[in-house]
Amino acid sequence: MRLIPDNGTVLMRGQPHWLRCAFQQTALVDDIVTLAPAGAEGGEEPGGEEPFTGGFAGMAFDSHCRLFHPVPGEGRVEYVLWGRESRLAVHDTQPRPFELSVADEVEGEELPQQPVALACDERDYLYIADPAAKAVWLADTWQQEIARRVDFPSRPLDLARQGDGVYVLLDAPGWMRLAPCDEPEALPWPEEVEDAHRLVVTADGRAFVLCDAGTADAEVVCLQEPALRLETPFCTDLLVAEEHAEFGALFVFARRPGEDFVRRRLKGRGWAPLTGLYAPQYDGRGIARAPDGRIAYWSARGPRHAAPARTQYERSGWLFGFALDSGLDQNRWGALSVEACIPDGTRIRFHALTRDDLDFGDPLPRTPPAGQDVAEIAQPTVTPLPSMLAWQYEETGWELYRDDAVRLAGPKAAPGYARYEAPVHAPPGRYLWLVFELTGTKSKTPRLRSARAAYPGHTLLRQLPRTLWRDPEAEDFLHRYLMSPAAMLAEWGDVSQTRQRLLNPRGAPAEVLDWLASFLGLAMDHCWSERARRQMIEEAARLFRGRGTLWSLRRMLEILTGAQVLILEKFRTRGGGVIGNPEATSSQAVLGVGFRVGGAIGEVSEVGLDVPGADDGGIQFDQYAHRFTVTIVASMSEEQLRCARQLVEVHKPAHTMFDLCTADAGTRVGVGLHIGLASVVGDSSGFEQAVVGDSVLGKGYLLGRPGLDRGPDGGQGGCP
Repeated sequence: MRLIPDNGTVLMRGQPHWLRCAFQQTALVDDIVTLAPAGAEGGEEPGGEEPFTGGFAGMAFDSHCRLFHPVPGEGRVEYVLWGRESRLAVHDTQPRPFELSVADEVEGEELPQQPVALACDERDYLYIADPAAKAVWLADTWQQEIARRVDFPSRPLDLARQGDGVYVLLDAPGWMRLAPCDEPEALPWPEEVEDAHRLVVTADGRAFVLCDAGTADAEVVCLQEPALRLETPFCTDLLVAEEHAEFGALFVFARRPGEDFVRRRLKGRGWAPLTGLYAPQYDGRGIARAPDGRIAYWSARGPRHAAPARTQYERSGWLFGFALDSGLDQNRWGALSVEACIPDGTRIRFHALTRDDLDFGDPLPRTPPAGQDVAEIAQPTVTPLPSMLAWQYEETGWELYRDDAVRLAGPKAAPGYARYEAPVHAPPGRYLWLVFELTGTKSKTPRLRSARAAYPGHTLLRQLPRTLWRDPEAEDFLHRYLMSPAAMLAEWGDVSQTRQRLLNPRGAPAEVLDWLASFLGLAMDHCWSERARRQMIEEAARLFRGRGTLWSLRRMLEILTGAQVLILEKFRTRGGGVIGNPEATSSQAVLGVGFRVGGAIGEVSEVGLDVPGADDGGIQFDQYAHRFTVTIVASMSEEQLRCARQLVEVHKPAHTMFDLCTADAGTRVGVGLHIGLASVVGDSSGFEQAVVGDSVLGKGYLLGRPGLDRGPDGGQGGCP
């Protein structure tokens, strides 16, 4: 028996919790509850039931943002520079022909006859699937020549790149893994799949094929698990747009010309619908994922990218929560805190049901989110849905009220969301069921991210005379009336108990960092990151004790930039010497023999003494004094440079001057290049091979690259 009741909160958030609930005309997008899309995501289908017979022309990007596009009817490949756009964000460059020739090492003079599918590996070798020749050609995109031809027993239909390999789909049916220098490796094909036309491979190695492409019977099947299927009517091509460790893989399905793209999120074995993509003038022949993450397609006017389509939602929907356990019989629940995004014109209301036991045999059936199957959950009897009888007699719904108060303690809403609160209107009970009613418009939906209920309720009522709350109705009214001041007092108590956090730069809220820095006389610019602010405050006392010294200034810059910082004082380079080099700094002069004290310094030539600076009285020795150079080994923006320069100005010694350099500013021997200090002689990974017309030699590029290793006998060997 508990003498002192527990207190705490119960939480509903994330897919594991939401999938225990029941959905009615609502959907689960990643870990957010929304209204379900109304009908098909693409809206009306202008093509009716007519299949697409326009053929396939799969595209591919290389590492230099070049989009390669095949023209099967003409037996050629063209390309465009994806990064060049007009002011309307439309790619306005005309396609350029990708002229190919045959390398000297390759036998024969034959070129691809019917390129239909393309893929580009990490070495920028372009793989070209040619069904007419029953071969896959490897083209060197830099030399624009055929480096290898790989023959297959049947026609190659599609290519998919994953990691360091390219996968080939055959019409036998079958599929193989292909590397630049190795022989193709046959992979197992399930008997349940008779034929396929498109292929994609996810990061975890699962392969998905599209069967009956362009028809009403189009279907996506997993080769490793043929039972994992998805009907995709009139789908012409597919790809994996992104993969998330928590939310799964995002698939994009292109359909016939004039129809929007469909998106589905695959988590485990469940497919979740997402809003579609608008693709005007799509030619229906293939899509590709651009380097910036957008979905590229080809149109009559050249390359385009798909944009988010406007989804039509259901006007209302319900979410029935599972049993939340407080562990206390006859528990009076406190406040409900909801994290949600509720646009204008939309609304979220809630109902609350309670009881002390789970001994009822009529729970509501668990229905999945729109577009998904019922997910398997562990111990479903522990978290049943509310009783059908209890829900039948539930009538009153309650509004949520937005809470914009700034709290230094407690959880904060995620970006784009706000906190909403309301008291839980329900009789005492150990278990709590929350039912949310979502109302939206044709184009807008509320978004529910989390719900948190506190228990037990406040005790302010017990501090009033019993005559005021002896009546049950009066008790209920006073309990709800005092809930706001009780929440305020509880918040103040939490802040008071944890106020020591405000003095700890590691755990203090970000909002109080400037206030905490003011205690140390430290003023930080707005461009400082939160990490740098916390670290600077923590080390400020030690750094200020050595303010103006070399180590203190270096450490401040390291905290600000997060990179290595080198500071070189100019007096250490007099005569070309560098401190730490005993040969350069040791005295080599003999007074009276080649060394003179006073006067101008010059060089003796055949004409006479050449004295630099003779017109202005000789060399100024103080050009080396009170000067130093700061080198930050990182690439920095103009704003970051301005912030670093201001830091040096504030904390450098008085009457000194400095130069600020970064890793991408370039170096010159004798000026900004000091071997062993500001530079290292040796191998570097900062170079890229040059591409004619797309790079400048001497600016980080190398001319040429190793070719395919063909072995001592001239045959295909292993890669270098």
